[in-house]
Amino acid sequence: MNSIPFISDQQISETLDFPSVATVLGEAFASLATGGAAVHCRQRTDCHDLRLSTMGAVWADRAVGGVKVYPTVRGQFSFSILLFDLASNQPLAVLDGNEITRLRTAAITTLVASKAAAARPRKLALFGTGLQGRAQVAALCGWFEFEEIALVDPAGDAAWAEALARSTGCRVAFTTPEAAVRDADIVVTATRSATPVFDGAWLAPGAFVSAIGTSTPKGRELDDTTMDRAGRIIVEWKPQSLAEAGEVVLWAGRSAASPFVDLPELYAGQAPWRPVEPAITVFKSVGVGLADVAVAQLAVSRILPGRAPAGRGQP
Repeated sequence: MNSIPFISDQQISETLDFPSVATVLGEAFASLATGGAAVHCRQRTDCHDLRLSTMGAVWADRAVGGVKVYPTVRGQFSFSILLFDLASNQPLAVLDGNEITRLRTAAITTLVASKAAAARPRKLALFGTGLQGRAQVAALCGWFEFEEIALVDPAGDAAWAEALARSTGCRVAFTTPEAAVRDADIVVTATRSATPVFDGAWLAPGAFVSAIGTSTPKGRELDDTTMDRAGRIIVEWKPQSLAEAGEVVLWAGRSAASPFVDLPELYAGQAPWRPVEPAITVFKSVGVGLADVAVAQLAVSRILPGRAPAGRGQP
């Protein structure tokens, strides 16, 4: 019996980039919109202070399926992905999942912002400059040409901010939450905060807000004011997002008329990506297993091209 190939985080980092990841995510959610993919909801199992989580998907259009599994120990995650070839019903590979998670979380913000945010945003506000915050700004700066990047992080690294300014040509500075949000075209929250990180009254009327830092119903980075002011609230997939997102679950003003729309609806053309009139758009990402499977499939196709299934209609 042949052993299952293993793909490391380093191999993935050397092979994938944000544009290609954003492209495959768009393809996967377009498949979900037409029934060519299905999501395996996140499952969490707790014992004392330990947790094990799983999430995955079947992407029938690409003849792959898989699951991401990760323990949470002392607040830290460690991700692995098992991907199957559904044409042969055999395992394709085991992949480190940390780099895939970093890439897909940042790329999905850029994918949605490219379709739903202002076409030429001038100012980016970023809350949280850790691993994921840095990935978010790198992905967004690969698509948009900002003039200013405002950073909010009490433990921020001044040397990194200076390097960011040099690489992007933007004005980059750490500042207060209010100064960051005022006049920002795009606001990204990439923190582990369980409580809102800014006052939604500070948002400009047409701002695009991406909240990606939490995926549990007990925590939220956005306050009720932000949610109340939003003319559009985009989520990845309603069956999971509306149950997991603390911004949604804890929102006092939530009702049947709240302006939720998910990516399958948008890709199906059931709603426009941009509102007709300028309005605040919130994108709340909790992460879904389809994104992990899609990026794992992309990694296998590039690193192990002889093993990747063609899928339906694929060369």
